[in-house]
Amino acid sequence: MAVTNYQSSIWHGSLLENLHQNTFVIPTLNKDYEGDISNGGETVKITGFTSPTISSYAGTITRQALTDSNLDLNIDQKKYYAYLVDDVDKVQAAGSFDQVQADAGASLADTAENFVLTDMLTNGTSAGTTAVTTYALADAAVKAIRTALVKAKVPSMNRYLAVNPEAAGFLMDNGGSLFKANEAGSDDTLRNGVIGRYRGFTVIETPSTALANTAKPCFVGYWGRAYGFADQLLKTRAQTVTDAFGDQVDGLHVYGGKVIRSAAVQTYISA
Repeated sequence: MAVTNYQSSIWHGSLLENLHQNTFVIPTLNKDYEGDISNGGETVKITGFTSPTISSYAGTITRQALTDSNLDLNIDQKKYYAYLVDDVDKVQAAGSFDQVQADAGASLADTAENFVLTDMLTNGTSAGTTAVTTYALADAAVKAIRTALVKAKVPSMNRYLAVNPEAAGFLMDNGGSLFKANEAGSDDTLRNGVIGRYRGFTVIETPSTALANTAKPCFVGYWGRAYGFADQLLKTRAQTVTDAFGDQVDGLHVYGGKVIRSAAVQTYISA
């Protein structure tokens, strides 16, 4: 058993790459606050201000005192993996870590995506719950989400629609008007899970259990900057343990998320 030659920086980078390759919704989110994480457990303050009032000018100006509002983005999620191998150095030399790191990254990514989408479903705004059983009803659900976003004056850029496989199936129906990813002419076609463009949304099909467990069509339409997310892969290490025969390899992923603007996160869950 030995950890003498464990290449922490290499495997940290490999795990981080696998983590990012298995995220679908997270890359679209507001990550302005990422640099504020050092060890997990922090609370990041998000400061906002009231919008200025537009008045008619008639020779005099009345100044408005802007008031600020603070939201707390709690970095309260800490997820880890830990496993035993007979000899880290031998496993590393054989190249056997590649698949293990890929699996660990995929599992961490799935857990984080579930957290984000569950939070969106809980703290977003419902645009409807009518049963979706046909393409026409799926189209109506998307239009309801779009209408709600427009009325809330959400910017038309960076709008995304996260859907589960059941909802994606309807949108990809031959009678639909989904622009397929390879025909959309957008850089977004390279992003994981993107299946195309539809009614002004970049459509992302996600395997997240937060949506997939319902077995009914689910739609989450959102503006990317309406959800704040920050994460760090803090540690990847190998160490010899005394209570087992082998070396322990582990890693720690910390993160937190917050719906910053609930009207800009619209959900539609089929009854």
